[in-house]
Amino acid sequence: MERLIKSILLEHKNKRIHLGDIENALKERGINLFTDQVRHDKFIESMGCLINRSILEPLKSAQPLQQYGRLPDKYTIHREVIAKPGAPLSQEDRNELYSLLPPINIDYYATHSEHYIRDRDYILKINALIRQRENCEILTVNERSYELFDDEKAIDAADDAAVDGAAILKRLRLTHEDIRAKKVFEPFFCREKGFSNRNRGDRTVLIIENKDTFWTFQDAVIRGLVSGIHLVIFGEGKAILRKFEYIETVGGAAEDQYFYFGDIDREGISIYNQLNAKYPQYNIQPATSLYTLILQKAGLEGARPLRTLQRVKKFSFSPFLDYFDLENGELIRRIINNELYLPQEALNITDLQRLADVGLPETL
Repeated sequence: MERLIKSILLEHKNKRIHLGDIENALKERGINLFTDQVRHDKFIESMGCLINRSILEPLKSAQPLQQYGRLPDKYTIHREVIAKPGAPLSQEDRNELYSLLPPINIDYYATHSEHYIRDRDYILKINALIRQRENCEILTVNERSYELFDDEKAIDAADDAAVDGAAILKRLRLTHEDIRAKKVFEPFFCREKGFSNRNRGDRTVLIIENKDTFWTFQDAVIRGLVSGIHLVIFGEGKAILRKFEYIETVGGAAEDQYFYFGDIDREGISIYNQLNAKYPQYNIQPATSLYTLILQKAGLEGARPLRTLQRVKKFSFSPFLDYFDLENGELIRRIINNELYLPQEALNITDLQRLADVGLPETL
């Protein structure tokens, strides 16, 4: 009973609590103090212990309640006393902790008693899930998050959630697979021409940073102005870093050829470098021929000053510039170092129509 009351006190939103609030919280857990004399007596005894240990401090204005053995009716909660950092778990809590089922790892909570008491209800829900794991349907991460933590964002977007479910799973050393959850990927918008009908390794995929250029290229590919491209993907700026995993859903494979085409600016280069680092198995390369066309058309003199200062953490020219010849690589470096940029919109449908006769290079 004492442990259950502690849990109620930790969950209570206010610093002060009425005895009736505790009674109602117990009723929600299926315990009616006035239909079970044994529990009623145990409740009075447990409340007395909590008062003696200064976890509950009766308010000066509190009134004794006859039905509760003259316990005061109003208290201040001292949550910091419930489990002081480093304090050992009670024998009852320790027995419970050691009864948790594998693959749950208890090492962290065995030495952080205050965290176990705080996270206990969630941990027991997870343990119950694992107990019946083989009979559980696989849910999406957000669905499972809502089921376990009463918050759909607790696992995948903990910063926006009421509880950090991701941290609890990490402390228990559990994976999405352990809790029968699957991560679903945000889809990207794409357009194909012959992609699904060709063999793996014989297909070319072009990822384009901006919306207008995506529409220009997908139109050019469908109309046959540009050949050799079988799938055009709208990267949507930095969004491609989380969306690219959707490539498997549309049938993409590591054996295919992947090219990235973005703005010639610090952010565009950074997006490519991060994409290349996050998905190394796909060997994504810059579409050097398309960047070169922009450089030939606009040049350094056509580069514009940045509208806003681009703050990119740990910016590097490599590996992006490693794919360019010395002349174009140096030109790109000068544009970036002078806080200038060339948008990919510099290359338009008219340019692609002019190139239709000679065709783009076989390697983008």
